[in-house]
Amino acid sequence: MSFIVVMAELLPKEGAEGKLIPLAEALVEETLKEEGNIDYKCLRSIKEGTFTFVEQWESVEALSDHLASPHFKLFSKESADLAENMGIKVLSAEELNLYE
Repeated sequence: MSFIVVMAELLPKEGAEGKLIPLAEALVEETLKEEGNIDYKCLRSIKEGTFTFVEQWESVEALSDHLASPHFKLFSKESADLAENMGIKVLSAEELNLYE
């Protein structure tokens, strides 16, 4: 099975982590309902304090629809002043069966 993997990382500004958490929760909740979404998680690095969104999508089209969704646009707008920077990595991937 092939799919798209996205890892988006952002670093909250000093004191902004508490404001980002409810925004991330709402984004994850709505994204998990999207057609073409396989998985969507938000992880927080204990050491660095970064938030990493780990996403799996059935297709580039599903990812494109997500990026155009109202909840993604709202998160982007509301989190823009709360984060230092954001890095995004997108991979086209295929699952390996390591136990055959």
